[in-house]
Amino acid sequence: MTKKSPPKPRTAGRPAGGGGLTKQRIAEVALAQIDEFGLGAFSMREVAARLDVYPATVHWHVSTREALLAEVAATVMAEVTPPPGKLDWQAWIAELFRRCRTAVRRHPNVAQLLGAQLVSNGSLPIELVEGVLAALTEAGFEGEPLLEAYNCVVAAMLGFLTMEFSPLPVDNTQAWAEELRERVHTIRPLDHPVLTRNLAQLANKAFILRWDNGTTVPLDSSFERHIQITIDGLEAFARKVRAA
Repeated sequence: MTKKSPPKPRTAGRPAGGGGLTKQRIAEVALAQIDEFGLGAFSMREVAARLDVYPATVHWHVSTREALLAEVAATVMAEVTPPPGKLDWQAWIAELFRRCRTAVRRHPNVAQLLGAQLVSNGSLPIELVEGVLAALTEAGFEGEPLLEAYNCVVAAMLGFLTMEFSPLPVDNTQAWAEELRERVHTIRPLDHPVLTRNLAQLANKAFILRWDNGTTVPLDSSFERHIQITIDGLEAFARKVRAA
């Protein structure tokens, strides 16, 4: 009787299935899930189900949930950075802001990931950092002022979008919106005279006084003014630095 050889032990490596799978494909499917259900409902198990593979196969390509979210952020931001050398620094920064907003408007549920979760730093394009620093260097910043100007630019770009595309409540959305609308429109003039005098202009178009986000009520004019104020502020800061 022929004696069978014992089975070879399994070794660590790529799980069975998903042979053609790539990290980019996983990120695209994860982004589609976030687009459909929001960041709060994101799960690697659901991503694996959509790809028709085991969760272990997804984990082989991206080890953690945070790593996959970083790849999602990179996917959204991949085409945001304007090409170098074609625009003066003011126009370059304005174009950067507009391109970033265009990308986020396509995927509004990712706004909170970009602006409010440090994990997104894991895969953001280094050319974006290089581009902002190059533009600010052209503006005359170096040393500590360069750091301060850089932080202001990134905060101005992502901060506006994080607020403009803030997610609506998942439960009882309509009831929440109606309650907030009623609350805003019943503010007492004697208690808040400046607010009530300007309420017609501000209601649902000003931060804190909104019940729709930028998906349905985009803040186009405010965003363009935000760009100009940011650039004007950088120019004023550069003049102050030169004069010091």
